[in-house]
Amino acid sequence: MIYATEKVDHPGIKGSECGQSNWRMKTRAKHHDIDFSVVPEQDIQPDLDKAIRDILVACFPADRQYYQRQSWWHCAAIYRVLGRDRRGSIIAHAAVVERTVNVGRELSKVRVAGVQSFCVSQDYRGAGLSERMMLRAMTEADERGFDAGLLFCVEALKTVYGRMGWQRIDSDVYMFDKREGKISIASKNITMFYPLGKSQFPPGDIDLAGTDW
Repeated sequence: MIYATEKVDHPGIKGSECGQSNWRMKTRAKHHDIDFSVVPEQDIQPDLDKAIRDILVACFPADRQYYQRQSWWHCAAIYRVLGRDRRGSIIAHAAVVERTVNVGRELSKVRVAGVQSFCVSQDYRGAGLSERMMLRAMTEADERGFDAGLLFCVEALKTVYGRMGWQRIDSDVYMFDKREGKISIASKNITMFYPLGKSQFPPGDIDLAGTDW
């Protein structure tokens, strides 16, 4: 369950309105230079995997040791959305996993596109790249026939993802742990869904039918 996104205000920026204006102009210029592409997991070669791991290490320093070994969190993705600058360097990343979850007493089957490792390099934050990347990720999921997007984040990011069209789900969520069996996901996380094939997420507890992402 890894998440990072842009901040509304650039971290560390202080000073005059003129300085702020110059920074906004520069970030807007960077924004227009970024190209987003969808890359199927089977097309990721070792050199690209290393580049992805590098941005994940930079964006998630607390999980450095994990991402130095692999570029996905708990379960492999089926595709990535990558943002590249004019030099071809990866400056934004999102991975999407495929899962059919069980919901409610009726065990309704919902095919979800799970978003993991969503991040933008610090130098490129505040320019709207998160919105562009998420739209690309969910457009691809819609074209693949998913019922909904599903992600887990801390409460502080609810408004950020809400601006991108995500909606909070107040349901208990369970995952499978190899050592402990079926357990609840971490209490610090909230659950959000993105309407695709389904306009509303079914009510009831959510069984992820596997690990989290």
